[in-house]
Amino acid sequence: MRTTAIALAIATVLSVAGCNRIGPAEPAARVPVLQFDRPVSGEITSRSGMNFNNGSHHQLYQITVQDKQRVGITLTGTLRGAMTVFHDGKVVARSRTHYEGSDVAVAFRAEGGGSYQVAVNANAPETYGPFRLRAEVLKPHDGTPIINAGHVSDLLLESSQAYTLQVDTAGLYTIDLRSDVFDTLLALEGEGQDAENDDGGEGSDSRLSLLLQPGRYTLNVSSLDEEENGAFTLDVQRSNVPAAMVEQDGTTLPASGSVFTTLDDEGRRRFLLRLDAPKQVQLDALSSQVDTVLHLVGGDIDIEDDDGGNGTDARLQETLPAGHYTVEVSSVEGDSGLVELRIQ
Repeated sequence: MRTTAIALAIATVLSVAGCNRIGPAEPAARVPVLQFDRPVSGEITSRSGMNFNNGSHHQLYQITVQDKQRVGITLTGTLRGAMTVFHDGKVVARSRTHYEGSDVAVAFRAEGGGSYQVAVNANAPETYGPFRLRAEVLKPHDGTPIINAGHVSDLLLESSQAYTLQVDTAGLYTIDLRSDVFDTLLALEGEGQDAENDDGGEGSDSRLSLLLQPGRYTLNVSSLDEEENGAFTLDVQRSNVPAAMVEQDGTTLPASGSVFTTLDDEGRRRFLLRLDAPKQVQLDALSSQVDTVLHLVGGDIDIEDDDGGNGTDARLQETLPAGHYTVEVSSVEGDSGLVELRIQ
């Protein structure tokens, strides 16, 4: 009787709240059970329960969870859909809508033990297909510092969560914050460094690429939308510093060759270019981390390029009179990242 009442409460909440409103509650005996580490298979068909908001369909599951237990649920298969988790008629967690090629996952910490309901929702009225559902107990991060390089999988449960990075060896550090359920925001503080990034990684994921000296740093993980949280991964990788690394504005560029730089906190770096005689010059700003922009100013010359090279790389080609020029390399979004500036 209690499960039937909860299912009815879920239907009522969704019919008022909007996004995934579910139709009439299914009898408790027909709600399949989801157990930890025992995947179940299902399929959304035209006979599945209907969502009143748009006529799409859903399938309900129930899972028993202990108080304060951390739970992760993944949805795989050909079905394009999303998940919503309920407890006592309230929304506990919801995934982002499943688009082709993306993952569907929810993660939450239980506030109270008992039966939780998991709704698998199709994207649209004409969306059907098989799926596979898996639940697992998630272990919280134990607070151990990341030393030089490492990986953390955790849940964002607060407005911001801090992790320690211990750097023993100087180098170029790339830090990736990834999540399938919230728009990430990554910040680093310590040893005179103060950097932040929103979308420097893939999609809405965050990435920082910085030259770090030995010391102790704090990595702050948060969401752009304070109402979104859930599972994320934090990856730190170290690589050797390129020999031709430049970290100061105003450095004179060589007549030909390459220099490497990391853009500053505003996503830019400035160089000097000196020509003793008129020359045809090609400048390329190459990066796998940021969308580069090149801007060259001097005398009567003022030229700029965004995507003139390969992909999102910038390229300038111009016959320049003798003189002194300022070359500015920047990123479209103002993000910091590693850039190779190639001069021919």
